[in-house]
Order: sequence, then structure tokens, then C-alpha cells
Amino acid sequence: MTSWPALLPLAILAAGALILLVFEAFLKSRNKAYQGYAALAFVVSSGAVLIVAWDRDWAFFRGSLRLDNFGILLGLILTAAAAFVVLLGLRYVPLAGSNIGEFYPLLLFALSGAVIMLTTTNLLVVFLGLEVLSVSSYALAGLRLHDEKSSEAALKYFLLGSFASAVFVFGLALSFGASKSFDISALFKNLRPGSGTEVLGLAGLAFLLAGLAFKMAVVPFHMWTPDVYQGAPTPVAAFFSVGPKAVGFAVLLRLTAPLLGEGLRDDALHGLLTVLAVLTLIVPNLAALRQTDIKRLLAYSSIAHAGYLLLAVLAGDPEKLVFYLIVYLFMNVGAFAAVTALCRKDEERNTIEDFAGLGFQSPWLGALFSVFLLSLAGFPPTAGFLAKFYVFSSAARAGLVPLVILAVLASLVSVYYYLKVVVVMYMRPAPRATETDVQSPALLLVLFLCLYGVLQLGVNPGALMHLIRRAVAVLL
Repeated sequence: MTSWPALLPLAILAAGALILLVFEAFLKSRNKAYQGYAALAFVVSSGAVLIVAWDRDWAFFRGSLRLDNFGILLGLILTAAAAFVVLLGLRYVPLAGSNIGEFYPLLLFALSGAVIMLTTTNLLVVFLGLEVLSVSSYALAGLRLHDEKSSEAALKYFLLGSFASAVFVFGLALSFGASKSFDISALFKNLRPGSGTEVLGLAGLAFLLAGLAFKMAVVPFHMWTPDVYQGAPTPVAAFFSVGPKAVGFAVLLRLTAPLLGEGLRDDALHGLLTVLAVLTLIVPNLAALRQTDIKRLLAYSSIAHAGYLLLAVLAGDPEKLVFYLIVYLFMNVGAFAAVTALCRKDEERNTIEDFAGLGFQSPWLGALFSVFLLSLAGFPPTAGFLAKFYVFSSAARAGLVPLVILAVLASLVSVYYYLKVVVVMYMRPAPRATETDVQSPALLLVLFLCLYGVLQLGVNPGALMHLIRRAVAVLL
């Protein structure tokens, strides 16, 4: 049904961003905490509307914007990620050494672009949301104005992101030529053998996937990721590791679920995704072995996890993919929160050596960071183990045994670079006193919420799996 409340989640975020920009322009306060609390209120309000919209199927703009259960659940994932990043910003922004009052409104704009992409099946609207998310992300990456690495990260992200957007637009043109429509369901009809436009439709789909692969940080479209994560403010890197990836995989699921989830497996599409999955499993795990910067290590880790998520796409199992994304949110944001705790005024201490002796100088922080790293590696009883088990078993049932073997081997390789950080924290003396801030209430809240998510979902995922099952039903 057509209903104006379908606009509310997007309208709240956009209005909040504009209001905070006006505040930044006219209120010259050095303390930006009020912006953080206001941004958190807007994010929570948008999430509350998404919860109310569950099972209501609100739509607007003739169905171009639709709050179906799948979009709502993914929107809640990103809302949670943005809320965590806002809380980290309350700890980080006062230490940034420059006026970055634009941090919170830009984050709200980025989240609004993500919500647009999640709540539509119209490819043109997907592109509009992609651009809102992208432009905001470029600015977020360069917020540390006096840091050359931050400026370099923003420039690289902008140049490569602009190229990826151009590729996506070219895919839109080919898809429209094949289907005479921007609706995803119309594209499916022209991928059937004998449709007469099968080749054109597949070419368009390939370019669309290439544009999305940039956002998902899939090899070989991953080159921006380590440099951008290293140069961007740490809370922004935390958002980049979850937000664009979740949005990219959500759109990918809408594009491919009818082809891969119902046995309509197209050989060309399946082959393309298989090649991407193989490269994404091998390249980042090997590259991460040599990293000495924790943010670059987490960047390659993020790329590798995209490879595991591609297994779920190939297996045609959106339920396991969404569960993996939710688990990934908790363990990855938790890891970046621990890194944020080491930030000092005008200084980000991001080398692995900076964590030497942390397990004894700050036992709580060392223990929490260790749990997040072990979950990323896939150790039981954390949720990371269960997420990988679900994806690997689903892929094995789908006949993708060689890929599962490769994924298991890649996961074993990742154990080395995750445990390397744990070893440094507990088995190497600190060259200097490691100053940490575990007194910030906002930082502590993020750390313990992420810890609860990692442990609770590793032991009792049943209720969440039930919600996910209802959400992905609209795809199949």
C-alpha cells in the first residue's frame, strides 16, 4: 500500500543532518558533544520507525521506495552500526585536534544514502542512494584536515569511487537497454535463455556487479580499502568496514537471489561470482600477513570476510549471509572501538607494536579486543565461529565443496595474523606506558554491547535466525 510513513526513516536522517549542519554554522562551540547526542537521537528515531514498519509493507513513489522486511532488517543493522560510530565519535572528536563538527551530519547523510539503497528495487534509485552514500563517505575519509594520510585517503577514495560509479551507470544503461525498465524484476526476465536480450542483460548485470564490488571491497576492486581505512578517522573506518559492505551485499542479494536461490543458476553469473570469491579468499589473507598497522590489518580482514559472504551468495542462502553480516557488525565495530581507546590527542596509535603489553596494562580492554579478534578468526564459542559454520555448511550442501575447502584454508591463514596481535598484547613488554581511555561511558557502552552480541549470538542465535528467515522470504 502507498503510505507516506515509508518516507519517515529517510526524512528523519536527512532532516537531522541538515539541522546539525545549521548548528555547526551558527553555534561556534568547541564542544561537539551536543551534536553527537542529537545525531544519536535522530539515528535511534529512524531505527524506531523501521521497527514499527515491520510487516506493514509501506511504500511510496509508486513502489520505488518500499519498506519490506528485508530492507527493514538491513536498515536496522546499519542503524546500529551508525549508532555505535556516533558513540565512538563522542570519544574521538574531542581528540581529533581540529574542528570536525561535520562528522555527525556527514554520517547521517551517509546512512540516509544507505537506507535509500536498502529500501528500493529500482536500479536508478539504487544509484541515487549510492551517490549520497559515496559523496558523504569521501568527505568523512578526509576529515582529519591536518593529516596527509587522511587527505590521501579521501582523494584515492574519491577517484576510485567516481570510476566505480561510472561503471555502475554504464551497467544501468545496458540493463535498461535489455529490459526497458530500471526495475530489478524486469531485468530477470531478460536473463532467461531465448529472451533475445540475454547477452545485453548479462553484460549490464556484470557492470552493475563491478560497481557494487567496489563498495563491498571485493578483489580486484579492493585497492582503496587499506589506504582509506588507515587514513580515515578510526570511527569512520569502523563505519566503512560495515556500512558500504552491508549495503552492497543487500543490493547483490536482490539482484541475484531469484537466479541463484531457486535453482535458476546462470553459468556466466555463477562463474563470475566464483572467480571473485576465489580471489577475495586468497589475496587479502596473504596480504594481511605482512601488515604492521592495525587498521590496514583490519582492512584486509574486511576484504577477506567479503569472500566468505560471497560463498553465501553462491550457495543461494541469504539467511546465512544476513546472519554473517550482523555478527560481523558486532565483532568488527568492537575491534575498531578497542583501537579507538588507544587514540590520544592529535595522535592515532595504530601500529601493532602500540598494543604491546596492553593485556596487562589494561586487562579489560586487552581481553575484549582478544575476544573480537578470536571471533573474527572463527574460534568457538564466539558468534564468528557460528557464522562461518553456517556459511560453509550451506555452501557444502550447494555442491561448492572446493570453494569451502579453500575458505577453510583461508580462515586458517587468518588465524595467524589475528593471533599475532593477541601475542603482542600478552607476550611482549610495552616499550612505553600504553595510555588508554576506558573511562569514556560511550566507548564502554560500544565495547560491551559488541561483546554481548559476539557471545550471545555464538550461543543462542535462534530468535535472530527466526527474524532473518521472515525478512529474506521476500527475496525468494
